[in-house]
Amino acid sequence: RDVHPGTETFAYLEPYLTSADLALANLESPLTDAPAQSDSPYILCARPENVSVLVDAGFDYLALSNNHRLDCGTDGLRETRRTLADAGLGFIGSDPEPLYRSINGVRLALLAFDATTDFDLETAVRAVRSAREAGHLVIVSMHWGAEYQAGPSTGQTQIAEGLADAGAALIWGHHPHVLQPSAWMPRETSTGDRQTLVFYSLGNALFDQHGLQSTRRSALALVPLGASGVEDFKVIPFLIDNHAGQASRLLQAGQRDAEIIGGYFK
Repeated sequence: RDVHPGTETFAYLEPYLTSADLALANLESPLTDAPAQSDSPYILCARPENVSVLVDAGFDYLALSNNHRLDCGTDGLRETRRTLADAGLGFIGSDPEPLYRSINGVRLALLAFDATTDFDLETAVRAVRSAREAGHLVIVSMHWGAEYQAGPSTGQTQIAEGLADAGAALIWGHHPHVLQPSAWMPRETSTGDRQTLVFYSLGNALFDQHGLQSTRRSALALVPLGASGVEDFKVIPFLIDNHAGQASRLLQAGQRDAEIIGGYFK
């Protein structure tokens, strides 16, 4: 049966999202009435009115740098940006210009890149380094990797190393549609060595994929930031209930899922 987003879609995650100073997500579905402009069998465009679900859930900024941003053409991307802005939501990407935000005295630079198409690592490195040298903590959204693979590719680790060396404090990834491990990467700073936190893939937040059980296993990351970077992190595991069209808690019978999720984030 058709399932549409509603008030219960993100109800399980809403307390975490609304209590956070900044809630970020990758928006894989353009919000537009524009016609499809892709020959792919997977067209992910959604109706603009669905933006209310994102607002009610407590999201603040949506990353638009992904391989589906042009599923409904440039008109669809423009309407997506306009729809988000009209709803009071911000968006990141799809260009190398950071979005700047200051929260509790911490100056942030938010960037979003898509490495599944034409991606220039040198351009991304320059953008990160410039923002870091200007005194901002840099958070990077990365659309990368191979779909349905449980571990990062060589390309992902090379990109992560380059962005970490350039000064990124936090890199959060998506595109594989399944969970991938996290990692700490060392980087040099003027005040001594720090570590860059990398989430290679947090899986799907909400996606009606049927078939692979691993595409329903997801995680929400809570990452406290201080003046010098990432201080710690905590992961909230959850499952996607495809039949109800919502994120849900792990059931008692899903303890094995909880153990698997916990093994990814150390």
